[in-house]
Amino acid sequence: MAQTVDDVAELMNTEMDNKKPSLPLLNSAKYIFTALVVALLLLILAMGIKALRDAPPATIAVDTQGLSAAQYQTLQQTMSQQTVSSFFTNDLQSLRDIAMRLAWVDQVSVTRDWQRGIVITALPKQAVANFGTERLVDAKGKVFVPVDSSDLRQQQFATLQGSIEQAPVIMQQMQQINEWYSPLDMQVEDIILTPRMTWLVRFDNGLRVIVDNENTAQKLLSLSQLLAAQLNDRRSEMQSIDLRYKNGFTIAWNIKEADATTTVEDTATP
Repeated sequence: MAQTVDDVAELMNTEMDNKKPSLPLLNSAKYIFTALVVALLLLILAMGIKALRDAPPATIAVDTQGLSAAQYQTLQQTMSQQTVSSFFTNDLQSLRDIAMRLAWVDQVSVTRDWQRGIVITALPKQAVANFGTERLVDAKGKVFVPVDSSDLRQQQFATLQGSIEQAPVIMQQMQQINEWYSPLDMQVEDIILTPRMTWLVRFDNGLRVIVDNENTAQKLLSLSQLLAAQLNDRRSEMQSIDLRYKNGFTIAWNIKEADATTTVEDTATP
């Protein structure tokens, strides 16, 4: 019996001795496997970077939607002159900035499309008035030169004149005047802001109004109220109105007499 117990103990010790050398082997296998995985990932990453670098230059496509033929051609020519890298590495923001440098462009988006390449979508400024004789202006007061010069000959547009820096102010003033005088069926046809900040306004019915930069809004609003009330019956006889007075204004009438000017005192103003 004692011999049997000794044999069992010896057998167990032998098995344990056989298992001890296997632990280092397992750890080594783990390290080797981890190293292989890391190496494989690095190889895939390197191949991907190389593929991006070696990829052919991306194609730039300009979307025609919302653009006239002349606008499309101009934008296409501008973008075709740009040096582009591959489909994935090209800087889209730089392309957007280049397109936005065109004065007539209002908004630009640049996207990647698997089939078309890098797609440029642009929206042109929408003109609402002429600015001088060679430019247009949008509702925000942004002045620009149109691609097609025929856009400068639109009769329905009013004409704004002044410094380009003052264009937003002039546009806002015109919109306000049109709002006040719309009930009288009068719209601004020409509006000028001189360097001395004097306003010259000509309406589509031929009436001309001049006003200085002191209480300008109140003077123009009061005049619209007078033309709708006390002076309503004689509006067609008026040639021009000068509002550059503190105590009233003057009216020049469409008559042939030598003195065709009437001075209106404060009592006539509401």
